[in-house]
Amino acid sequence: MGDRWHLLLGERQILFGKNEFPSRLMTVFQEEDKYMQDDWAQGIDRLNRIPSGQEVPPELQVFEQWDDEKETLDRFGYRTSVATVLARLKLMGFTPEASRRSMAEIHRSTLKEYGAAEDTLLVSPARGVQGESHQMSSEQVVDTGLAAHIKACTRHGFDDEHLDLVEINCLKELDYYFEQDSDDPRFLLAALLQGQDPQNTLTMDLSDLLAADYCSSFEDLSAQAIRELSFLTANTGPVIVITEGKFDAQVIPRALRLVRPEIAGYFKFWEIEATKAAGGTDQVVKNMRSFAAAGVMNRVIGILDDDTAGRQAEKQLASTPLPDHYAVCRLPALDYAHAYPTQGPSGASIDDVAGRACSVEFYFGKNCLLGTDGKLVPVRWKSYNDSMSDYQGELANKPYVQERIKEMLRAAEAGETTLGSDWEPMRLLAERLVDLAQPDPE
Repeated sequence: MGDRWHLLLGERQILFGKNEFPSRLMTVFQEEDKYMQDDWAQGIDRLNRIPSGQEVPPELQVFEQWDDEKETLDRFGYRTSVATVLARLKLMGFTPEASRRSMAEIHRSTLKEYGAAEDTLLVSPARGVQGESHQMSSEQVVDTGLAAHIKACTRHGFDDEHLDLVEINCLKELDYYFEQDSDDPRFLLAALLQGQDPQNTLTMDLSDLLAADYCSSFEDLSAQAIRELSFLTANTGPVIVITEGKFDAQVIPRALRLVRPEIAGYFKFWEIEATKAAGGTDQVVKNMRSFAAAGVMNRVIGILDDDTAGRQAEKQLASTPLPDHYAVCRLPALDYAHAYPTQGPSGASIDDVAGRACSVEFYFGKNCLLGTDGKLVPVRWKSYNDSMSDYQGELANKPYVQERIKEMLRAAEAGETTLGSDWEPMRLLAERLVDLAQPDPE
């Protein structure tokens, strides 16, 4: 039986490997991306569970047959869009632009090391034959070589018959990156996917590996891959998100899975309730500092309410020398928060509560903020914050609004409602999390 994996861009096999499980590349897929021919995959699972030396039942003998000449793909693997893979690669720190730029810089330094002109490519028609010099920058060599690789890829292999001499020689300059023991293949994948149709598909076909008993069809292979690479948490581990309270930690992940399901699995929310940790802005500040002091290598994001206490905590953390892969943000500004009903010592009023009272309950649309009387649940002004010279506000009936949010989430998860404009605040928060999780371009 075969023991190869195949990575296809549309119908082109752009990468492959053998005698190994592609752990690093599997981190760009999630369990919902899995596909399989059920009868075949289940039959293979049953066959692989039979102890060595034990007779194979007649109904499973057909699964022992494997003709490499008639090998077919698409029996078992993972598939998603190029756009989704690029989003996930960026969250792990692999950006197409940075990958190509790094490849060009390495090529340029190699030429310099060997005393060759930095803008010259020697095009040789055959081994041992002196070639013609072409003026090409290292960036052009990388771009041409990567394009030539994709051009020469077919569904079942590689055919450079239609490449010209410049393309062939540019591709030779990149040989190292296509070797099995080269650098992290996600680096090369990001570079290859630059400029590709975002709607095209990327398929990791594992049919051979399943048949060769490298895995089982029922395993969550993407999660397994991340576990196997746990020592590389700075790149592959989940982005840890710290929120102020347990309600935030309960509802934001559910909302993220609805508005951005393709990347939600890459964020891990600090479970305040499970850890029995205290909530509030003070705890966010404490956790961010504690994680940094402990050397936690995951990317860490602290989310603060858009209120007076949140602004104060944001100011405190801004004065803290946190690692570059740590970030803090307040919940996004909301248009409807600029003129919102409030209650204070002087009675009812309409005030700007943005940056003064907006907790997570504000971020599921105005409908969730409507009370039993059909009016917006008001903000009640509470304590005065001397350091910020402002009042701290809070919804007058927060438990009631929380129950409405839970029902809104339940209905959306059950497919009973569509994700309309009420979900826009959560979309904004999702975009902010993605932006903060991605490394700054160098």
